Amino acid sequence: MFNRTKVGGTKKDDNIVESVLTGEAIAGDLIGAEECVNSFVIEMNRFNSPHAFVPVDHLLTRNQVNIKTPDALSWEVVKSICRKNGCDALMVLETFDTNSDNLISTVFSGVNIVKSGGYIAPKQINYSVTYSWRLYDTLSQSVFDQFGDQLQQSVTVSPVESVPTSAIRNTGNYIGDNSARRYLPVVAWQDRFIFKRGNDQLKVAWRKATTNDWTGAMEKWNALSKSVNSKVAGRACFNMALGCEVTGKIDIAKSWAQQAYTDYKVRKAKNYLGVLNHLSQ
Repeated sequence: MFNRTKVGGTKKDDNIVESVLTGEAIAGDLIGAEECVNSFVIEMNRFNSPHAFVPVDHLLTRNQVNIKTPDALSWEVVKSICRKNGCDALMVLETFDTNSDNLISTVFSGVNIVKSGGYIAPKQINYSVTYSWRLYDTLSQSVFDQFGDQLQQSVTVSPVESVPTSAIRNTGNYIGDNSARRYLPVVAWQDRFIFKRGNDQLKVAWRKATTNDWTGAMEKWNALSKSVNSKVAGRACFNMALGCEVTGKIDIAKSWAQQAYTDYKVRKAKNYLGVLNHLSQ
């Protein structure tokens, strides 16, 4: 993880002017960007073993003000960074720029009122943070992913103040956290029907399944699928399809669901077969 939002060289003074004119705190963007990068790493590493990290030397200076997206890094630079840090890919926060509607003219006007002994009540100001990321993959030598957005926020401050650094930091935290989820698995709950009634063995198999003993339950259902009682056999076939789905055997699950519908007219199996076909696409 690298942060490329720091502006240096001949454009450093221009970036300070841009910060003042757009109502942001001086160095607020860099603080927010650092929070963004760290938040990204924390969220990524909540799953399995840590696989994202921020090196000590992770700041890349560029000669463009924050409102401009820089050109992609050269592959010589990317490979050098990855080789030094023992990794195959480089995630870079390319831009992080804050702008607000609390313009410099409003601030100066407020300062003059305060100096003359007047009082100005706090007001809500709107601000936005524009950000962009690039993911460099050294194995394919390509920019594997590139995305960005603009997040709109608001905060209540005195009209003579810029956007608080704490607000920019909190926004950076949210952006980093949300951006990391782009690469993380999503847990989604889906309801499934299971037959419990029919005979005592179906009830036993149901209890095994509800206690996560799918192997034991499927042994029962497989035997019951050969029952001379067509209702029991059909329900056992349906439950076998469910057991196969749970254990990751989608193609076999489809065969059991089809058998439950075509051979035993289990109507629920027709809809379930559609669900299984969708999962296998």
